Amino acid sequence: MKKPLAPTSSRRLKSQRSIVSWTMKRPKKVDISNYPPVCPLVGCSGLGHINGKDVIHITLSGCPFYHNMSFAKWIEMCSREEGLVIAESVKQVAASSESPSKAKNKLDRSYQFKTTQREPLLDDLATPIELYQFRRAQQLVVSTCEMEVREHLLLCARIASYSSTSAYTEDTRSATEQRIRSVILGNWDIEPWYQSNYPADLCCLPCIYICEFCLTGMSYYVTYHRHKTKCGRTCPPGNEVYRKDNLSFFEIDGEHYQEYCQNLCLLAKLFLKQKTVWEEDQVPEFLFYVLTETDEEGSHIIGYFSKQKPDVEIDYSASKSVHYNLSCILILPPYQCRGFGRMLIEMSYTLSRLEQRIGTPERPLSDLGVIIYRRYWRYEILTYLSNYTDRSINIRTMSQELCIAIRDIVSTLLDMKMLICHRTKYYIINNKNDVDTLLSNMKPPSMDRRIDPSCLHWTPVQHGKSPSTTSGTSQKNLTSLV
Repeated sequence: MKKPLAPTSSRRLKSQRSIVSWTMKRPKKVDISNYPPVCPLVGCSGLGHINGKDVIHITLSGCPFYHNMSFAKWIEMCSREEGLVIAESVKQVAASSESPSKAKNKLDRSYQFKTTQREPLLDDLATPIELYQFRRAQQLVVSTCEMEVREHLLLCARIASYSSTSAYTEDTRSATEQRIRSVILGNWDIEPWYQSNYPADLCCLPCIYICEFCLTGMSYYVTYHRHKTKCGRTCPPGNEVYRKDNLSFFEIDGEHYQEYCQNLCLLAKLFLKQKTVWEEDQVPEFLFYVLTETDEEGSHIIGYFSKQKPDVEIDYSASKSVHYNLSCILILPPYQCRGFGRMLIEMSYTLSRLEQRIGTPERPLSDLGVIIYRRYWRYEILTYLSNYTDRSINIRTMSQELCIAIRDIVSTLLDMKMLICHRTKYYIINNKNDVDTLLSNMKPPSMDRRIDPSCLHWTPVQHGKSPSTTSGTSQKNLTSLV
């Protein structure tokens, strides 16, 4: 298993906010043979480039004739500003390149992206010096962004070739897989681990921007910056059911906030291979509990867990029943290995105690999910056995007091080699010295990552009703259950 990479670099967006990259980014080679062979401008042969260095172009932004200047003039500008010696091959292309009017009838116009539109004439709108500076700025911008444009066109060509032969297949899915190589979320620049079901105009881009408060995905930084100035949200929607210091939990009903919850699922799908719930018709069936960290700018998302709404009314007078108290759990990569995953799991079991139900996560669990759950179960069971004083012990009683399912307790005890079978009966080896030794070898969770029941304001969900906050005497009764 590869070790997670430490933050490799720090850079700033145009807003001057620090961006920390959590992955090593390497430039990928691009197969030029798969590009569309001609420029989209009708009549252009595709020779030359406004950067004054390349001999071909495939985009309007790199087309000399689209900008109403010959390739030779762009070469002259590049040579003058950068002090470069132009290669003879480039000069020959500049001398042999024809204007679009002469080459108009030599090219096939059936290509679907063809256009006859050119940049407006700017000669009479500014002084020659101002026009020269503008052209030089165009040259610099295209030189910087050309690689991303080429990769984008390459992806579009692949998707078009697949869709022209068949419907959406595994091959089409592989063409878009891992195309999002960077996600800008607040101050973080994160590399996703898997693909997600974002719209086609987002999933084919190398970098997307996501608002950390409403989780809306955007294609460009300009759109993202404009959205931040207009987005009035500074925290997730729904009810804030827990707050201690600068950490808060927000309970969000997928039925009432479908757009936010769907955006949350799409974001989670970038980091979870088994994530399946993201469609709009599935989201209303779940409750989402979002963990945030609050500062002067707002409440920033750390992670979340979701669970399916109870489909029947809970009978609190009956004995405790087993239910799924967690369907999906995610901690964003910048916040991993800091105890937040355990905090989410502890919150799910705290809610199960208030519901007087025994909880267990939905299966299958991911590899990381098994590790973090096994660590939580081990610590809770060892703490329980360390404080247990009676001679006999019953797993069912332990399950009801810890609100952990019997199957989870048995699997954890077997993993610690504390459960043996003798004459068709199972016995727990509750040796105090061994239990204390195992407990001392475990790193206890820090107090700021433990759930404080006195800071929780929540009532169990009743059938057909939305969750609500509590106050007064009802809160006092809820606290006593925990």
